[in-house]
Amino acid sequence: MTDPWLKMLGRPLGLLLAAVPVGWVVGQMLLVLFLVTLGCLAWHLFHLYRLEQWLKNKDHPLPLGAGSAGVDPLWRNVYRHFFYLRRRSAKRKRKIRRVIKQFRSAAAEVPDAVVVLTEDNAIAWCNRASEKLLGLRSPQDVGLQIASLVRHPDFIRYLAQQHYDDSLTLPAPRDDALMLSLRIVPYGKKQHLLLASDISRIHRLEQVRRDFVANVSHELRTPLTVISGYLETMHDSGEDYAQRWQQPLRRMQQQSSRMLHIIEDLLLLSRLETHADRPPERPVPVPDMLLAIAEDAIALSGERSHDIQVRADPEVWILGNEQELRAAFSNLVFNAVNHTLAGSHIAIRWVADDHGAHLQVADDGEGIAPEHLSRITERFYRISRGRKRESGGTGLGLAIVKHVMNNHRGELTIASEVGVGSTFSCDFLPDRCIARPLSKAAPMLAEAAG
Repeated sequence: MTDPWLKMLGRPLGLLLAAVPVGWVVGQMLLVLFLVTLGCLAWHLFHLYRLEQWLKNKDHPLPLGAGSAGVDPLWRNVYRHFFYLRRRSAKRKRKIRRVIKQFRSAAAEVPDAVVVLTEDNAIAWCNRASEKLLGLRSPQDVGLQIASLVRHPDFIRYLAQQHYDDSLTLPAPRDDALMLSLRIVPYGKKQHLLLASDISRIHRLEQVRRDFVANVSHELRTPLTVISGYLETMHDSGEDYAQRWQQPLRRMQQQSSRMLHIIEDLLLLSRLETHADRPPERPVPVPDMLLAIAEDAIALSGERSHDIQVRADPEVWILGNEQELRAAFSNLVFNAVNHTLAGSHIAIRWVADDHGAHLQVADDGEGIAPEHLSRITERFYRISRGRKRESGGTGLGLAIVKHVMNNHRGELTIASEVGVGSTFSCDFLPDRCIARPLSKAAPMLAEAAG
């Protein structure tokens, strides 16, 4: 034990020993011992009371006599420890206040909007850029719900879903000419940080790129169609020159046809990105569509004799754009045909559950290495240099699938293992699922094989 503790124990023991002869003299031993014990207890209770009063009032000075020799050594040390702890705590608080002040000063000058949200998505703090980009005012809007001030439907949906892995692009609430990229970052105890950046310049450049691609593709389509038509006529003319130039003419036909397919895919991508000429969404008979796509895939397979199986619940339709969905689903199935060996198995499965509707296109082909999976949906991305040309692909198929799924608020996921095969899944939300009309009822399982 330390010296203060020995002294604390020594004093009451000394008093008790001194009380023994006094109690023996007066003939009240127990009473005297009880009074001495009660006095010692009262002494410590008095110090506890002084300590409690001092701790309650942070501006109250150190208890009088706490540092003097007359005070019990143990209590003097207790007072001293509490005093040092309080002083260190005050220093830490001052330091934290300085850090918070510096953070707010720095965040206030950031050109991006920074909004601190509470657990229930109320505004706790916002910087100056929030006024320009989001139309918020500080301190007037502090404590208000962010959803009542930023009312764009996409933002309300993004806020409600509570999955903040992706950013959201939408026009500024007070200026439609500004395009914002919003992202919510969770931190602390159920708090969120809303960040909004002005991406108007990037958006304009992207629009210029889309317009350029669409215009160039449109202008190239006509001359290529003419060239392809003349090449086909020359190849099928039966003239002597056609016999001599048969191989070059066939190669030119193949390449012109491939370029036409690329242009068609680029135009489709442009329409998907800009939502141009997009008709209203309607019920789509996905099972019938998949059966028709499977028949086309069998024809595409030809002598390679792929084993193509379709298992589709005919009762499950979805609300969407039939033309876009056909383009997406056919790209997945035709890719499976083009990138697997002859005789390979391709399984097309269409089902629905509590999480929505799901399309799976699985094959037992060569598979895709993990390093390619994150980029395989990029335009013209090639796993190997000759793969797209050898298969006749344009390099835009999966980009089209990804854009179609985005337009339908769905998700494309890819699982693949080298030497085992690949599975491409299109997952649609439950609100997309609708029941097939009873007048068109069919067997529960639709199958096609080739």
